[in-house]
Amino acid sequence: MIAAAVAAAAAPTGPLRTSPQPRCLLCGSAGNLLHAAVVDHYFHVPGSWTLRRCRDPRCGLVWQDPMVIAEDIGRAYDSYYTSAQPDESDAGRGFGATFYRLDRWSTALLRLQAERRRHAASYLDDLTPGTLLDVGCGSGAYAAAMQSRGWSVRGTEFDPLAAETARKTHGIPVDVGDLAGIAYPECAFDAITARHVIEHVQEPIVFLSECWRILRPGGRLVVVTPNVDSLGHRHFAERWRGLEQPRHLFLYSTVSLRALFGRVGVDPAEVFTSAQGSDYALRSSWATSRGAWRRAVDYLAIWRLQFAGTAGTRRGRDVGEELVAVATKGAG
Repeated sequence: MIAAAVAAAAAPTGPLRTSPQPRCLLCGSAGNLLHAAVVDHYFHVPGSWTLRRCRDPRCGLVWQDPMVIAEDIGRAYDSYYTSAQPDESDAGRGFGATFYRLDRWSTALLRLQAERRRHAASYLDDLTPGTLLDVGCGSGAYAAAMQSRGWSVRGTEFDPLAAETARKTHGIPVDVGDLAGIAYPECAFDAITARHVIEHVQEPIVFLSECWRILRPGGRLVVVTPNVDSLGHRHFAERWRGLEQPRHLFLYSTVSLRALFGRVGVDPAEVFTSAQGSDYALRSSWATSRGAWRRAVDYLAIWRLQFAGTAGTRRGRDVGEELVAVATKGAG
């Protein structure tokens, strides 16, 4: 989610401006160098960025230092795909068609069907549909899917073009701007989803607090974000898809995401990693590292990593490509 996209229109041209971020936002500890000179492999924003990891093992938050200032961060999204899904146009041709057929087979082999169904419903499948806020709804495809499940869905989005696409294509009401700035009434929603949003947020404590404020008692908050402890990150290092500099300002592990919820006074019922969507993250990372992924050997390498990640999560290791937190607001 873009921290200041509206202000970006008035920001000066040239390199994105930054300010030092020497201490961990959550615990105040110093950070060890994790990656230096990470470039934007995906949308080619000029420049390079450094990532640090909190020294305290009880936290482990990863952050950008120096960090792009709020007035400039919107410029990092000039060519971003908020209004459309990533291109999967090769899925019906050649090796691509073979990959997708075998991916369906491997999904069955690894018993990922139930996990993928739960993810598709954003971990709300056991709830009676009510009012749902999808924060950072993009083009509205997910919101429309949840609407077809019986939810009354509203979205938020920083990109006005994406918001208009969601309105025109899916009939989803979308509010443009920052969640706190929109200022929904207290206890307004039965459920709130923030899928691949919190890593973009410059003030995650404020953001999470606002989500909790507008969630009704008994309601559910679901946060999905890249897992910085994933097998893909360990394998691809600075070319891992989840880093996505300079747009991902903070990156989380199970420990640091629990620490973030703790700063808001929330104890999530579940914090876990998932391998259900690892194929996309691994294919993107592989293409960046190798320049292509359309050879048979590339597919075999991707499958090997996907199998290893799935097997790891089955054994209770936090190595899935996505990190999920599910929290229910108590009546008190």
